[in-house]
Amino acid sequence: MMTDYSKLGLRVGLEIHQQLDSETKLFCRCPIKKSESFNHAIKRRFKPVAGELGDVDPAAMYEYMRNKNFVYSYDSESSCLVELDDDPPKDMNEKALRTALQACKMLNCRIIDELYVMRKTVIDGSSVSGFQRTLLVGMDGSVETEFGNVGIITVCLEEDSAPSIKKEGDTVEYRLDRSLVPLIEIATAPDMHSPEHAKAAAEKIGLLLRSLEVVRGIGSIRQDVNISIAGGARIEIKGFQELEKIPQLVQNEVSRQLCLIEIKGELKKRGVKSVAGNAKDVTDMFSRTKNSMIRKIITEKGRILAASLPRFSGLLKKECGHHTFGKELSSYAGAYGYGIMHSDEDLEKHQLAWEFSRIREMLRAGKDDLVLIVAGRDPANAIAAVIERAGQCVQGIPEETRVADGLGSKYTRPLPGTERMYPETDIRPIRITEKILQSIKAPKTLLEKREELKKLLSEEIAEQLVKSREFSLFERLSKEYKIDATIIATTLLFTIKDLKRRNLNVENITEPALKDVFMLLEAKKISKDSLPKALEMLCQGRTIADIARSLQAMPENELRKIIKEAVKSSSKEKESVLMGLVMKRVQGKADGSTVMRILREEMK
Repeated sequence: MMTDYSKLGLRVGLEIHQQLDSETKLFCRCPIKKSESFNHAIKRRFKPVAGELGDVDPAAMYEYMRNKNFVYSYDSESSCLVELDDDPPKDMNEKALRTALQACKMLNCRIIDELYVMRKTVIDGSSVSGFQRTLLVGMDGSVETEFGNVGIITVCLEEDSAPSIKKEGDTVEYRLDRSLVPLIEIATAPDMHSPEHAKAAAEKIGLLLRSLEVVRGIGSIRQDVNISIAGGARIEIKGFQELEKIPQLVQNEVSRQLCLIEIKGELKKRGVKSVAGNAKDVTDMFSRTKNSMIRKIITEKGRILAASLPRFSGLLKKECGHHTFGKELSSYAGAYGYGIMHSDEDLEKHQLAWEFSRIREMLRAGKDDLVLIVAGRDPANAIAAVIERAGQCVQGIPEETRVADGLGSKYTRPLPGTERMYPETDIRPIRITEKILQSIKAPKTLLEKREELKKLLSEEIAEQLVKSREFSLFERLSKEYKIDATIIATTLLFTIKDLKRRNLNVENITEPALKDVFMLLEAKKISKDSLPKALEMLCQGRTIADIARSLQAMPENELRKIIKEAVKSSSKEKESVLMGLVMKRVQGKADGSTVMRILREEMK
């Protein structure tokens, strides 16, 4: 049955983050490059402080309560003291700012005439300094989609966070070579009212951004998806990268919120008005447990805490989006590194039925109450988070930040507030004068370029090409060489990928090497049919000179002689059979079109 999203009051907004190809980081001159090894590391812990108005950001306080240690690995070539907040920031990367201004023009935004850099509190570990610099560049824009216009609330230029490389216990390790990379953040209005509309808007904005000097490839563009329905709450799902699957993500979040609304109604029917209570230490009850996981935790001096949720029995089996409500509650313990086990599970299978029966008696829980445990070194915060979240079910759905988990999501932290923003006093305001604005020219969009390409390529290839990482290389090659555009496009889109699927070393097909091969083709020293073989030889480490000798194009007079012999010896064969015989003999040293032309001339 089709879901009527308009009746559900679905509203979707996007935050699109795109890394810029700006050569150096935003507020220092460290080059943007991937480090092969790290020769330095520092350790840090973070503590939240009150903002300008005296309030502490709830998301920052939550991260502090998780009690994590952070290690940052770096090398001196790609990181400096600015990154560590031990040196003042340098002037802003001018190329990044100009790209952000171009984005504003393409998105029909009103550009701010004086830019102020702000610090955004970030203590989840992804920023070594505990804050991220960001500045508002444009606002009040719009983008057209096939489902209607979508408003652009803001366009910001900011520093990207550091990617994590290892998590072990309470310690998370990050690499700093990719941190502080200039990033554009585009926040849309919640103007999308169907899953397909959200996908169309993300695709349109992504195509516009690719018209600029941006980084391509996995992780270079990310979507945070904000979703709400009537009677639900605004949920921010961070870090979703699969554009084609945005509709499924939205559908699953809608299903999750509908499930939570049903649970609220069911709890009301059962007479539950609140959920309160403290967890009890029940470690002694598991002294003879047969469950190997629990036994291991006890051996390692861990504890088991238990609690009951009044009249929650049966609810944790309920499907809630892409998982059960039990998994939903477990993700709150998961934010602290723990999981839960509960009485809606098959306790006989886990060899815990006897222990849970004793816990139920000790907690004086009735048959309609749910019993749960959390086990580990220090599970107090984890089980408290689960109890608190269960209590929120009575009121409805809490606003929160979640992280993409397949086609669904899991809880990470509360939504951040305005308390985390405060001015950056080390950087002067930046005036955007009329002269600067006039010097900023928006480039042709990929949508415009796609229409131009359709005059040279099939519609399908043109569509694939503008969305691919190879498009800028295609533009350079097609300008430099007088070769059929289809040959260049299919080589980049299909031939090289086919070689990669065959586990050949395609890293040898560098841009200079590719240009050398196309130079041979343009000079008719090799045929277009031998192009795949030439690239295969590159993968094998063969030189251009070797490739030219091995695949040297056959002179037309020699080719005609071979075709005459074939026609004479097999005069009764069909044209297609003769074509096959000749192509087999010339082994790619002549183009099929040339062979066909001469063959037809000789068959007259």
